[in-house]
Amino acid sequence: EAAIDCNRRNYEKLLLNINEYPEVKPVLKRNLSVGVVLNYAQSLYEAFQASAQKSDVGNDPLFHYLEEAERLMEEDARESNLENIGIYADNTVLLCNILMYQRKFAEAKQILTP
Repeated sequence: EAAIDCNRRNYEKLLLNINEYPEVKPVLKRNLSVGVVLNYAQSLYEAFQASAQKSDVGNDPLFHYLEEAERLMEEDARESNLENIGIYADNTVLLCNILMYQRKFAEAKQILTP
């Protein structure tokens, strides 16, 4: 939970900076958002995985974490390109994992199909 809160604050700060300083938006977006968005989405995904493991004991998995992680990754994927293939691959793998946990297999397959 602490990691999610920290990553959420970083994400919110990034959005504020992008809106406050539009003249540096391309630089901020490219250099900062990659790590910030990926870290935030990854922490949500990992928290969901942990909650899913506990669901065997009667707790409900935190599906709203997956929905937020999906939104973040789709937004990031629309704006990312193939400048850094490693980052693009990490983002794609995470997005596909998120989609598959939500049983959105056709969407995940569409992303992976050239």
